[in-house]
Amino acid sequence: MKKLINLIFISFISIIICAQNPGDTIVVQTFDYSMTYGQAWGPPRDTIAHFPNNPNLTFEKIIMSYSMRCKDGLVNTSGGNNVACGEWDYSCHTYIHDSTRIDSIMHKTNSHLISGFNGTSYNYCINPVYSYFYMIDSSGTLILDSIINDSDTVIEFGIYANSGTLLNDIIDTISTNIYWKPYSYTYDTIGNVISIDTVNINGTINPGQLIYYKRYPMAFQIMSFVTPYGNGLDLGPEGKTWYFDLTDFAPIFKGPKKITVSGGGEWQEDMDIKFLFIVGTPPRDVVDMQQLWRPQSKGYNAIINNDAFEPRDVLINPNATAYKLRTVITGHGQDGEFIPRNHYLNIDGGAQEFNWQVWTSCGENPIYPQGGTWIYDRAGWCPGQASDLREDDITSFVNPGQIHNLDYGVVTASGSSNYWVSSQLVSYNDPNHSLDAAVIDILSPTNAVVHSRKNPICTDPEVVIQNTGSTNLTSLRIEYWVNNDINHQVYQWSGNLGFLEKETVKLPASPSLWNSIDYSQGISKGEVTTYENNPDVNQFNIEISSPNGSSDNYIYNNTISSTFTPAPKYPRTFTFWWGTNSGINAGVSETSWNISDNQGNQIYTWNNLPPNLTGKDTIQLNDGCYSLHVTDTDGDGLEFWNNNDGGGSLRFRRLNPFVDSTATPMTYHTWIKSFELDFGSSLHHEFTVSSNALNIKEESKTFINVYPNPIKNALTIKGLFKTKSNVTIFDKLGRIVYDNAIGAGNVQTSIDMSNFDNGIYILQINSEKNKYIRKIVKQ
Repeated sequence: MKKLINLIFISFISIIICAQNPGDTIVVQTFDYSMTYGQAWGPPRDTIAHFPNNPNLTFEKIIMSYSMRCKDGLVNTSGGNNVACGEWDYSCHTYIHDSTRIDSIMHKTNSHLISGFNGTSYNYCINPVYSYFYMIDSSGTLILDSIINDSDTVIEFGIYANSGTLLNDIIDTISTNIYWKPYSYTYDTIGNVISIDTVNINGTINPGQLIYYKRYPMAFQIMSFVTPYGNGLDLGPEGKTWYFDLTDFAPIFKGPKKITVSGGGEWQEDMDIKFLFIVGTPPRDVVDMQQLWRPQSKGYNAIINNDAFEPRDVLINPNATAYKLRTVITGHGQDGEFIPRNHYLNIDGGAQEFNWQVWTSCGENPIYPQGGTWIYDRAGWCPGQASDLREDDITSFVNPGQIHNLDYGVVTASGSSNYWVSSQLVSYNDPNHSLDAAVIDILSPTNAVVHSRKNPICTDPEVVIQNTGSTNLTSLRIEYWVNNDINHQVYQWSGNLGFLEKETVKLPASPSLWNSIDYSQGISKGEVTTYENNPDVNQFNIEISSPNGSSDNYIYNNTISSTFTPAPKYPRTFTFWWGTNSGINAGVSETSWNISDNQGNQIYTWNNLPPNLTGKDTIQLNDGCYSLHVTDTDGDGLEFWNNNDGGGSLRFRRLNPFVDSTATPMTYHTWIKSFELDFGSSLHHEFTVSSNALNIKEESKTFINVYPNPIKNALTIKGLFKTKSNVTIFDKLGRIVYDNAIGAGNVQTSIDMSNFDNGIYILQINSEKNKYIRKIVKQ
């Protein structure tokens, strides 16, 4: 059975350029880390991408892979926006442009320009109007004289519409006339008005506003991201990667298209953007993707007054059977960013069918700590994360082939509240499968950045399943295993999921689940072993089957895998050094913590602690899996630069220091683990306790060290190889750029990469029993 490559951890070596079988992947590369840098607040990045345009191919999913690192993989230690990661957080919007479709933005202009008039109703005369004034002539006689009043120039404008084209509407002059206000004034000899007479009124003009549109090639916002605060931020030489499901945009991702990145953040960091087209059948076909309003930022008054994101009549696609609104809203400006507001989507001017608060909690941000106010909750976004996407099914509110009026608005706001809005209407056909289930994500164990807060683990894995068939899903068989273990664990899930509904499933893990972990890449210092030096060695696998006890209509979404880092190993007995800060909640410390076993039973607890208190507790544990969980009720951790809470401490300490006599100079390792204190809302750290220093299978493993990374000229491979092995290097398109064999034994070999293009490569070392894969960066 062809297995679906895990969308979250697809490797470059699995790229299939001419893919056409279900489960195959077509990769379209756009921007990469080697692109020339611009300046902060520079122009948008842009490129032309050539997407698959074979009418015989359909795609189960279209995934955008967005990788980001600090410039050159460096760390910003000096501030500013043109060194490593930018100092501030900036918007980073990615667009796909479709010149065959039209975007429009509504504008308003005055219908008339009347000199000397700013009221709401203008009465006029077509003939000159006179005013009168008294004067005394040279003989002392009182006489009455007259003078023509000043005239008004009245210019009337009209709109010449260019609907259905990429031309802007034209504002043109319809007429220009000279009129007089219908008032005759009489003045005394010193200029005071003594009477006002109204003459015959020939007409009235009520100046209003004309609506016109400016038009552009349609630009769909396919990703809204905000860069992290860069001071002191280290994203590593390879950066971090986020994945976005863009299957809804399938009608647009065809043939050559312009891709742009703008918003201010496009030059703050290096970025690598590619699109993964998974060949196959989607749960339902996308009939159409319609943009409602061109994405832009507008002040709240313009939104409330319908000067922006105004109500629009939309023809509901007659060839579809289901409809959904996709909406991304982010608040900006001091008041718009930091004050929650209610927003709504309305259909046909009735009740506000969809009303929600645009607000995001940032204390669990996986990119932490950052050099700014990263923990502060914001309107629809957090620094170093994608903006929130809202999806609303509107099938029951509309009728195919009919015109419906759609409107977006903010209920109320104030001050400097601006909102960036992007909203599309997606139309679908009926489900393609009657009975189908999919496994769509692995929450743990995984090295995915979005799930880094709860990883690594030694407790029960968690996965996300989805019903992708029209029949309710009530049962499912789930098999799971590590690496190439032939002994799979099985969990029988039961529940009730409607079409496209999802559920997170916790899979019970017996100790044998982890028996096949490759611990060979661990770094041991006495009784402590960690594995961060090579996180992608181990693989967790899932396969589902037998939905509702029957055959699955579509097997290509039944498997998924993730690479993961094993939980660290600590001694049975160690000391926990801790300290609270001065932050209090109801008279006690904001921060509390506990150590629990793999069943969730709390072994040690620290609650209701006084502020500014330190302690040292001896921790004694039996062999097994344990978790330290720390909670801060104020969401600002034990240390944060922008408050007055001071700093606390959280550290695990050896009872006896480990002496590394092989180091020069000799090194004493006292601390087991020092936890990051600027953690926001919580910390979760899992670890194992074992009387065995390493896994029993370690002796059969191959130990490999690859350095440097990034590479300037030469790559060195050093290690003890049990058997003859083969070294292969792939470029970002999956092409072999180096291939050579190395013998068994203690080997140190150098590969000259001085003539290689800068960029990311995949190093693969294969022996009879083992496979070593690692990303390397040539600079």
